[in-house]
Amino acid sequence: MSRITEAEIKNLKDVKEGESLTESLGKGRGAMVFRKVANTTTGYFRYWKGKQSIFIKLGTYKAPRIKAAGFTLEQLRAKALDMAAIRQQIAPQDLKEYLEDQEQARERATQERRRLEEIAATQGSLEDLCNSYLADMERKERKSVKVVHGALELYCLKPFPELAHTKAREITPEDIVAIIRRMMDQGITTTSNRLRSYLMAAFNYGMQADHNPRQMTEHGKRFNIDFNPVAAIPRQADYERVRDRRLNNAEIRDMWENIEKGKPEWSPVYGLLVRFCLACYGNRPEQLNDVKWTDIDFRRKTLRFIDSKGKNAIPRKRIIPLSPLALDLLEQARLISGEYQWPFSTSGKAPIRTDNVATFVRAYNQWRKKKAIEEEKPEPEIWTAKDLRTTATSLLTRLRVPKEQRYLLQSREDGSIESKHYDHDDRIPEKRDAAKTYDNYLKKIITGTVPAKLVDIGQYRQEKGG
Repeated sequence: MSRITEAEIKNLKDVKEGESLTESLGKGRGAMVFRKVANTTTGYFRYWKGKQSIFIKLGTYKAPRIKAAGFTLEQLRAKALDMAAIRQQIAPQDLKEYLEDQEQARERATQERRRLEEIAATQGSLEDLCNSYLADMERKERKSVKVVHGALELYCLKPFPELAHTKAREITPEDIVAIIRRMMDQGITTTSNRLRSYLMAAFNYGMQADHNPRQMTEHGKRFNIDFNPVAAIPRQADYERVRDRRLNNAEIRDMWENIEKGKPEWSPVYGLLVRFCLACYGNRPEQLNDVKWTDIDFRRKTLRFIDSKGKNAIPRKRIIPLSPLALDLLEQARLISGEYQWPFSTSGKAPIRTDNVATFVRAYNQWRKKKAIEEEKPEPEIWTAKDLRTTATSLLTRLRVPKEQRYLLQSREDGSIESKHYDHDDRIPEKRDAAKTYDNYLKKIITGTVPAKLVDIGQYRQEKGG
């Protein structure tokens, strides 16, 4: 049969009249067929399956030099020849079944691509992981959230913007090494260990967050982290400087009398909090600072606070007895902040910031240094707010207060089952006995009336240089 021409297609009548055009593609290869319905002419590839004729649509025909959707005669012929070639290649499989299988495979591939794209859109970056971890810390009311946030921003996310926007699951140990090595090159030692621990915790959080419906609802991100890349990075043990600074009696007395001298323009509540920490047996500033007036029972002379330190940072309610020294400090605070929620507040909107307490103590140490220079005395050794806890422990030990009672007063866990599960609130009488001994001795240090037979071990060691 001759090849179909443009003129024949133009003159083709409607299929309702039983007319069509057929062009053979060769013996056993099928044919190209044109049919017209209304004003639309469509080309088909036709072949025989037994006695049944099978039609596969090639596309809509468009005449030359006509701007319309469709295919030219030559394009439709080329498509028909391609169909004939495919049919021969896949024989004995049926062409139409083959094409349907191919279409289904393409549809599945499209759906899979869309699924992967949706997953990719919800997969969190390293920055998303850090923010989600910080939000989890906020929800759990972790006291260290501001410190962790600052470290992650300063040493990780801002210096490495490309890594910050990299999918968390694609972060490698080499990436973590680059972050920490940059800190080491800058001489940042102990804090590099801290950042490593923060990143370690963030990735551990991310590995569990994908399976926590609540967290998925809140941040809408998935991390799909298969392993923690920080786990392969060793902690630098020699970067950890364990402080063993203990204030001697003279330093305690000077602190009690002059702590405000470094920042005389600041509110007196800063100095009251520093003294309060020592009067409360060395309990941490971040715990005592958040105490509200409603947490203080002046009738029973007790103080309640939440301790979120320790393994797994599980918040625990603590109650300690208030000594006469501590009560006197609270009375002084009441004159300043009695109308606020918190004793140690300057605005009434929130308690003072503990990082400002650290600044306050540093300023006092600078004042001591300046005073020593003016008086041509040896430069005094500096101390930090954290050293008050060690100092209180030293005083309790010096007074031979049993370890168990020391732990009760300082809200420590000794690792025992009893310490883990026992309600410390029920042991107030025991705490009061130890607290009374401690308070009496601290008063003598402050007033300079410590008996000579009680040697100040801390001062003795400093004088001997040991």
